[in-house]
Amino acid sequence: MSALPNTTPVETLLNESRLKQLNTASLLVQAGKAMQNGDEQRAALLFGAALIAPKYSGASYLIQGALTANDLRKKL
Repeated sequence: MSALPNTTPVETLLNESRLKQLNTASLLVQAGKAMQNGDEQRAALLFGAALIAPKYSGASYLIQGALTANDLRKKL
């Protein structure tokens, strides 16, 4: 869905599909958890991904996947 010219980001998100809404909410929750754990860089990346998720869902999935792959790499 394309956003109307004078809509806020919240209004744009509410007009998106449920899957995109869930993805965005998940990214925001992960960003909050990362911030609570003191990982500001991860929180910033996740928050940025949440901002672009409604319009560029593929890019947000890529960022989320890269962070997950990096976590797995650290554990091995």
